Amino acid sequence: MRDMPGGRIPEHVGDIDLVYVVLYRLRALTDEEKRDWAAQWNDIKLHLPSGLKIVIEGFGAFGTEYTGFTVYEGPMEKFRELVECLEERAAPYVEKTQTIVGTKGFNLPLAGVWEILDSRPID
Repeated sequence: MRDMPGGRIPEHVGDIDLVYVVLYRLRALTDEEKRDWAAQWNDIKLHLPSGLKIVIEGFGAFGTEYTGFTVYEGPMEKFRELVECLEERAAPYVEKTQTIVGTKGFNLPLAGVWEILDSRPID
């Protein structure tokens, strides 16, 4: 989760609901670790920060180097809370992540969209 570009998104955007696509690659797990991870993940889902929701849980992430992805929706502040939890609880199971942050439709004022785009590194 360390690739989270929190510093690139202006703070005033934090109260707007954003969409977060978190791609992850699980390391090779033993059967016992698979059970432990499933229990951890179920507990994490039950205790999401208030105002943050899971929109999609995707398994496979075919066409990528990742083994799955989760799409969340909510304010940046709440997603940051979740990232702290995931960094602590998922670290033993996840070897790599990539986070994509975007808006849901065109719900930001045009100036807000340009501010985000201007702060992005060159792709």
